[in-house]
Amino acid sequence: MKFKFLLITLFTFFAGLAQNATIRGTVTDKDMNGETLPFASVSVKGTNIITNTDENGNYTLSVSAGTHTITFAFLGYSDATATVTVAAGETKTVNKELQSDSVQLEDVVIEKVISREKESALLLEQQNAVEMKQAIGAQELSRKGVSDAAAAVVKTTGVAKQEGVNNVFVRGLGDRYNSTTLNGLPLPSEDPVYKNVNLELFGSNIIKNVSINKTFGANIYGDVAGANIDIASKEADQNAFFSASAGTGFNTNALDATFLVADGTHNYFGFLENGKDSPITDLGQYDFKTKFKPIEKSNTVNTNFSLVGGGKINIGEDQSLSLFGTIVNNSDYNFREGQARQVNPRGQAGKDLTFQRSEYNATQTMMGSAKYRFGTGKSIALNSLYVHDNTQSVDDYHGFSTSINDNDFATNSMIRRQQMNNNNLFVNQLLGEYKFSDKISANAGFTYNMMRGSEPDRRTNSYDFDYSDTNGGGYQVASNSARLNNRFFSTLEEDDLAGTVSLNYSFNPEANLQKVLTIGADMRSTERTFNFTQFDYDFDSPKAIDINNPEAVFNQENLTLGKFGGGFDLITNRGSGENSLDPFYYLADRDVVAGFAQMVYPFSEKFTAQAGVRFETFKQTIDWDTNVSSSVENLAIDPSVIDETYLLPSVTLKYSINEKNTLRFAASQTYTMPQFKETAPFLYEDVNLSDVGNPNLLPSTNYNIDLKYDWYLSKKEIISVGALYKYIKDPISRIRVASAANDFSYVNTSKAMVTGIEVELRKSIFDITSDIRSSEMTFGLNGSYLYTMQEQDDVDTDNFTVQFTHEKGRMQGASPWLVNSDLSYMFKNEKTALTSTLVFGYFYDKVYAVGTGGPGGNENILENSVPSLDFVNKFELIKSKLQFSIAAKNLLNPEYKLTQETTTVEGTTSESIISSYKKGMFFSVGLNWTL
Repeated sequence: MKFKFLLITLFTFFAGLAQNATIRGTVTDKDMNGETLPFASVSVKGTNIITNTDENGNYTLSVSAGTHTITFAFLGYSDATATVTVAAGETKTVNKELQSDSVQLEDVVIEKVISREKESALLLEQQNAVEMKQAIGAQELSRKGVSDAAAAVVKTTGVAKQEGVNNVFVRGLGDRYNSTTLNGLPLPSEDPVYKNVNLELFGSNIIKNVSINKTFGANIYGDVAGANIDIASKEADQNAFFSASAGTGFNTNALDATFLVADGTHNYFGFLENGKDSPITDLGQYDFKTKFKPIEKSNTVNTNFSLVGGGKINIGEDQSLSLFGTIVNNSDYNFREGQARQVNPRGQAGKDLTFQRSEYNATQTMMGSAKYRFGTGKSIALNSLYVHDNTQSVDDYHGFSTSINDNDFATNSMIRRQQMNNNNLFVNQLLGEYKFSDKISANAGFTYNMMRGSEPDRRTNSYDFDYSDTNGGGYQVASNSARLNNRFFSTLEEDDLAGTVSLNYSFNPEANLQKVLTIGADMRSTERTFNFTQFDYDFDSPKAIDINNPEAVFNQENLTLGKFGGGFDLITNRGSGENSLDPFYYLADRDVVAGFAQMVYPFSEKFTAQAGVRFETFKQTIDWDTNVSSSVENLAIDPSVIDETYLLPSVTLKYSINEKNTLRFAASQTYTMPQFKETAPFLYEDVNLSDVGNPNLLPSTNYNIDLKYDWYLSKKEIISVGALYKYIKDPISRIRVASAANDFSYVNTSKAMVTGIEVELRKSIFDITSDIRSSEMTFGLNGSYLYTMQEQDDVDTDNFTVQFTHEKGRMQGASPWLVNSDLSYMFKNEKTALTSTLVFGYFYDKVYAVGTGGPGGNENILENSVPSLDFVNKFELIKSKLQFSIAAKNLLNPEYKLTQETTTVEGTTSESIISSYKKGMFFSVGLNWTL
């Protein structure tokens, strides 16, 4: 009986094979004028036969002979079906257009979020991709109250942001280890301090999604070890639309504070009033246009508004033009107060100050895009972006500072620093794609970026308090050094050209699993000019002053009297001679040329490999004439030149255990270049912390290994566990220079390693849906544990003698523990919709600067752990097309601290505070109306 059953089974099986037929075709987007839909679901009704379209929207199904109903589905689109009859051995083509889903309620059409911005669509894309990738889309940004790209990436696994600076850390690796692109093309930095552009400049209004690629592929520039962060800008994928929004809010600290703004700088939009350049053409003429006395500001309410519009115009049967534009303005007042200190290894303070910081930030963003489609897989797009970012601050420090007066009574010194940073970023991109045939397609892109930044008229005053009877116990101008009272002007000009072209060849376009070869080339050329001039007030002796009327001392009369006549001399860093008004500067050039090849090869339905190699040449040259040294004037000092050629291999293996479980492995080699500012020997002075570049830094070489397991529970749910290992040769660290000024600089050490585990969970707690209402609660959690170890040894190549406190230690910027979590509730019926989200974040202590000084010297300066909690709510009146938002952020109001472990002479160990403050809580309300 068993033998008969076996024969019948085998006969049925082979008969089925003999009668197999093939159905194939392409799934396209009706709203996008026939653009292909990658990763759409194609299934045979009543069977377990299912597949997904490939990256070009193509699919192939193997079915038995007969009549079948094919179902086509894509997240955010209405399902479609087709009935087809095929004979044994026959191949039939069934193409299908899908249309964006919408719900008709009493003649009101509620447009859903474009699917490529949806969490579920991005999760499906992540599932189908060969490489390891994460993305956060516009839908998730809105739900979590995320306002910009910086806040977006921090919500993903293994990413943290260092307080007080613009850059993010990925897997414990800081700004120099990451790269940033817009629509796949590189972006320049707007700030000489950083390699990458400030992600806070990219508001959520222009973001379709943000991808964080933590593994290297041959199509990415090789200067990356942490992650490549790519911002995909929005475009119009629907009929004409328009929306306007406005909002207001406040920072709890700023409401109760005496808020100060610098004279001649403050206006609502943050535009320059007096220009960016110094007005001084003669050191004997006091032609400054602004005063040292700041102005008190009474209204510190935050405001914002935006206009967004666009639409798609169908020109012909296979042609359309999509237009998109947005204007956004944000203005924010922030206030903080706390401590600023410098200590030696015994805990003795060289500076012990309290401070109050008033900060105003104004940002305007304008973006326009046009995309012309003229057939399947054929388009050309132009994107233009302008960002103006202006930050103004007034800092008042009170207490003890040895730089002002080192006697026992110097406990009431005062330092006032008034600063403006004004940055303008222009991005112009031309992007094109062209599908020649089912086998051959091409992509090309070109970008011309300009950054124009300035720090005009930064003002610093230092006052000593005189307890003697001579001055009646009042303040006097500090005269230990002319630099204690100064004005500073700087400009940054950077021009950045980049281009890319790639050709894709599919060996088997009709197959469900395609073998695709990509070959391409990249180039990038960057030129930066940084100029600065500092005017110092040189007093012969302390001079009594009313700090509420500093212009009674800092004026033309006292300049005419001169240093030895009871007044002061005005000098620059070059002195007062013939070339005193010539600015200091550094000039930086960087050229990158690369060719690459990458192959995607599916060995089977379950196992796919992606292998590539990138050949890249890199040359970076920096010449300087600064307040530290000169490679221009001193022929004994060579310019900083890095000239390297790299052959960078990469491989990614994907094994699909089944439809819901996937295992990925990746290995690669990359490099890390020191930043312009880390290499240029220019001393940038702050009140408490200053740093200087090191022109002899070497690039790092990185070897990267990743292993990741994904369990896709449903279209919206995932459990993911990953492991990583990185070996870094010649890593770069920030260290404290053994000097009286305690400046910071950068050095190489011999090697370092990073290893760790990352986990991610997205889970629906409940999802109740009926014909008239729906309610859902979701939970998200991601976290990482990172272990880093760096050899802290003095290498010969950087010509910088350093004695580290310890032989080994954690890498600078590395946080062992990172946690992000969110809990969301969503409700919707015919009239209203509500979304409420709690967002929590936490990072553990990380190294701000590596300790130096030899055994018993300075310990590491740590940035201490910080938790954060935000509560974001959005309420929508569907018929009126009005949306209200209420958000409360930084509800825990934690203390931000830099600390250093010190040991007294008696051997007692304690934690000394270097810096501490609280940011206060932030509350906001907003209104959005969509036409």
